[in-house]
Amino acid sequence: MSPLDASTLFNVKGLVAVITGGGTVEIADGWNKGIGLMMAKALAENGAAKIYIIGRREEKLNEAAALFPDIIIPLPGDITSQTDLKAAADRVKSEVGYLNLLVTNAGKSGPMLESLKPRYTLADFVSLAWSSPMAEFNDVYGLNCTALYYTVIAFLELLDAGNKKKNYAGGKSQVIATASTASFLRNPRAGYAYLSSKTAVISLMKSFSTFCVPWGIRFNAIAAGLFPSESSEILFKPYIIDKTKNLFQEGVFSRAYQPAERAGSEEDMGGLMLYMASRAGAFLNGSIMLVDGGKLATMPATY
Repeated sequence: MSPLDASTLFNVKGLVAVITGGGTVEIADGWNKGIGLMMAKALAENGAAKIYIIGRREEKLNEAAALFPDIIIPLPGDITSQTDLKAAADRVKSEVGYLNLLVTNAGKSGPMLESLKPRYTLADFVSLAWSSPMAEFNDVYGLNCTALYYTVIAFLELLDAGNKKKNYAGGKSQVIATASTASFLRNPRAGYAYLSSKTAVISLMKSFSTFCVPWGIRFNAIAAGLFPSESSEILFKPYIIDKTKNLFQEGVFSRAYQPAERAGSEEDMGGLMLYMASRAGAFLNGSIMLVDGGKLATMPATY
């Protein structure tokens, strides 16, 4: 078979992965979606051996695991806890002994500026921003950045073991972080905490990609646009009142708002995950993959 055949090029058979925030998220009646679950399903449907999903909501993890019994494995835990992270890593070590892919997907939004009225004054902004306690701002960094950092540290040796095991044809061990189009935005309507924390995610991935060259562990990020997820729920609220609407069908959004005219789908995220996790993406290291349907083309951004 040719090495360029799709079944070879995008093969993820035998892959052992860990995904944080891999459970489903209900953003509205009938809209049970989440980027982590999209990733897990794409890998599971294409031959991954085991996919451990970490999250605090055990019920949601079990719902996701039920889709692919014995392949998707729920690991209840809080990634802001070093104790929980070590327990998760110890379990993977005891059951498998190595790891090929770590996806640091868990994240949250924070204090937003969406409630500012049109033609707001500087005083309006100061009043709204000051009304958010510092703890809320810090919590965003705690999950999006600090927990991401310690999650990587917890699994680094298992990723190194994956390289030594050489069990997988998809290339060297890898960490993929879920960043955001917000990583590049200059319009802070989504909130300064969220924007700056997602910019920090990219900085962390690039720094790790350089630091871990001696061990052959790769680090990349996905800058996701308008996908149904917990942090993007507020962006969908005007569109999910009518439950008959298909968020993934062209025409549901105006082209001026979203050039693709739809939300990102399972196919969009799943296809990207298969590319990055397989031989097709084995040359990626320190890369940021933008998947936003053209959204950044409509906004002031640094990408």
